[in-house]
Amino acid sequence: MDAYRSSLVRSGLAVGLSFFMMQACASNNLSKDVREQMARTEAVLQQADRSGVAVNALPELQAAKDKYAEAKRLVEKKSSDADKKALQLAKQAEVDAQYATAKAQAKTQENATREVQSGVQAVKDEAGRNAAAPAATP
Repeated sequence: MDAYRSSLVRSGLAVGLSFFMMQACASNNLSKDVREQMARTEAVLQQADRSGVAVNALPELQAAKDKYAEAKRLVEKKSSDADKKALQLAKQAEVDAQYATAKAQAKTQENATREVQSGVQAVKDEAGRNAAAPAATP
């Protein structure tokens, strides 16, 4: 009977230990909020890269990338405190990337506006020269 009881105790301990290990691993799993935020941030950063934001807003885009890289590093720590900080950094990185994109778009629009204004001025100058030129007499 002692062998049976000993075996039962060992089995119970093994099951209990397995359950405890699963719970410990589950508590270190990345939360849904963090996973979703990291995915959103990565998508915004990729879109910013594809749209050429780096040309007109490099410092802002680099700040976003740095925060995202730090968030990824924190996620690898697999702790709830690190996950909270990672979530915060990922949100900041997303906002920074959106700002960089908006700034780059504004810069592109400013350049286009200047080009149009320059073209309008050239037409005005040409019209002024044509009006001031002496009319040829037949």
